[in-house]
Amino acid sequence: MATKCILCRRELVADISWGSLFSKEEKRTICTTCESKLDEIGDNACEKCGRRMNETSEIVTCQDCKKWSLDKKINYLQKNVACYEYNAFAKELMALYKYRGDYAVAVAFSQVLRTNCMKWSRDIIIPVPISPERRVERGFNQTEGLLKFSGIPFETHLKRAHTEKQSKKTRRERIEQEQFFFVENNEAIKAKEILLLDDIYTTGATLHLAAEALINEGAKSVSSLTIFR
Repeated sequence: MATKCILCRRELVADISWGSLFSKEEKRTICTTCESKLDEIGDNACEKCGRRMNETSEIVTCQDCKKWSLDKKINYLQKNVACYEYNAFAKELMALYKYRGDYAVAVAFSQVLRTNCMKWSRDIIIPVPISPERRVERGFNQTEGLLKFSGIPFETHLKRAHTEKQSKKTRRERIEQEQFFFVENNEAIKAKEILLLDDIYTTGATLHLAAEALINEGAKSVSSLTIFR
């Protein structure tokens, strides 16, 4: 039976070589056309937030992160690593996933999530939570879904109070907003190295607040991994 791309439903063409016959590479889930639309950021990125940097630039920290340092004084979030740039194709995919519940989108990122999570030294992976009200509205937490479909163990000690959607706020409003995260079980995160997972890093406000809540409750360190930046 022919295997189809889980995003566009085109038939997948297997790349057969001597190496592929003996390797244990994961089975392809998306076609090369869809894969080419995912703009991988690579190594040339801001060391703090994962934003792609100009190839000719010697700057290792972007302007956004410099502003965070000035605004927040303390950087609770050590660093963020992002897999792909948040382009038009990415926006389309996340709309299908977050607002229409198309779980195939989550499956498409399983391999890249597993690969990147293996690179991190951490005690706990925590998906960035949504509020109970938002979960009822949406039917699921999209970040937890990414981990579940990837088979990556996670814990949910971080909780979130209900607020207005981040997409409706300006950059300044996001940066200046009050804390809306809290830790449900601080004993579980004390002295632990924590990796947060989120779908998109935009201004970084959500991840910085989440890291602040965890550090203030005793976490040793907090970094984050996002699908898009």
